[in-house]
Amino acid sequence: MTREQLEAIAEDPKAFLRRGYKITGRISAKRERIAFWREQAESITGRLKQDGGAGVGGYVESPVANAVAEIITLEEHIGLEIQRLVHVEREVSEAIDALLADPRHVALMEMRYVNQFRLEEVAVRLGYAFRWAQRLHGKALQKMKEAALSALDSRYNGSIEKSKEPPEL
Repeated sequence: MTREQLEAIAEDPKAFLRRGYKITGRISAKRERIAFWREQAESITGRLKQDGGAGVGGYVESPVANAVAEIITLEEHIGLEIQRLVHVEREVSEAIDALLADPRHVALMEMRYVNQFRLEEVAVRLGYAFRWAQRLHGKALQKMKEAALSALDSRYNGSIEKSKEPPEL
């Protein structure tokens, strides 16, 4: 893990783990736009030019061509977002594996942040009461934070402050 990743986890493990949700939402929004543009392309036809077709193929700038161009652009953006999501999921999965020793914590955090299940779903899948899943989730976040701080302290000789509180006198 990089220093930046450890610092992000030490500062706010939940924010580090939740990065994939935003990407997934953007992918969904772009897929909806593609569906819209496909519907537009299927419902529109090109028009012939008045001058007998002096342009390419004898068509004016076509609404169909515009829709197809928009679809291609959105599909390219989705491809980039998916690559980013895969990268983030790999980072999250590696962080969970590297910083958590308890298999219960690992299973819960992977279901929650890699598979993106709601905590209620995670509780059901693991056979836990919801309140117990909440407690276990809180403990796992705390363990990740402590492990990240410990790794930073040992790797970088304490260059990151463990606490923002003033030193005791």
